[in-house]
Amino acid sequence: MDNKKLTEKEIQEKIKKVNGAMAQEGMPLTKELKQKIYDCIIGKSSTEKERQKVIEKYRGIYG
Repeated sequence: MDNKKLTEKEIQEKIKKVNGAMAQEGMPLTKELKQKIYDCIIGKSSTEKERQKVIEKYRGIYG
């Protein structure tokens, strides 16, 4: 992502677009997923950190 600071409105619009695309496939975003996307956009987390959390979660469940 570029260094341009996004406004809250722009961030919410990006999340809305992702949610719309996912909803078309029958998989709308949960509040939890929307928050994770938000955290990645604002720099509180990263896609790599979130990806690792998912891998660890399911590795613990399925080995």
